[in-house]
Amino acid sequence: MNIQEQLITFNKQQLILNNQRTIFWPKQNTLILSDLHLGKAAHFRKHGIPIPSDTANQDLQRLATLIDHYKAANILVVGDLIHAGINQEVFLLKEFKQKYVDLNFHLVLGNHDRMVEKLAKQIDLIYHKDKFELEQISFVHEPTTAPSAFSISGHIHPGVSIRLPPNKHLRLPCFWVSAQQIILPAFSKFTGLDSRKMPLEYACYAVHDEIILPLKNS
Repeated sequence: MNIQEQLITFNKQQLILNNQRTIFWPKQNTLILSDLHLGKAAHFRKHGIPIPSDTANQDLQRLATLIDHYKAANILVVGDLIHAGINQEVFLLKEFKQKYVDLNFHLVLGNHDRMVEKLAKQIDLIYHKDKFELEQISFVHEPTTAPSAFSISGHIHPGVSIRLPPNKHLRLPCFWVSAQQIILPAFSKFTGLDSRKMPLEYACYAVHDEIILPLKNS
């Protein structure tokens, strides 16, 4: 897996954005991500929609590679770790956590996170109902439209449409970064993209398997 990085400063903290849709915070030795949506593919298959069965495994393998790459001691998911209750794909997380018994696993609850109490007991998950705060940064699932403090969130699955010649468009996941707010792309590749026009106060960092690309907002 190719990991490309972009260093930014946010609330006087050095953060590393990467093309694998996560942030690494060196000072806290913490890997930050959002919208893993474990169990979504199984949920769709249950309702007759043919989705590949290895989607969740691929996402967890990417996560494992990132943990090993950064030697992270902590992981923080800012919402939607699971998609629609507990199913067999969600239990893959139990096997995953057994490989990282010393990893501190935090979750800020998202709108899809149901039955988390049961999951927390099985994988030693620490969950926070509304927000988690560290170094004067609030970690919440849903971004606010007018942040009054520093926050990192997910939920909207931000994307950007890049025009290619002669008349084509490429849609990519992206980070939205303003002076007070960072909105993460969805970690899972089995999600849609919201490529609405980005507010002017944000910078955009588009991500692809091979690159992280700063883009001007216009």
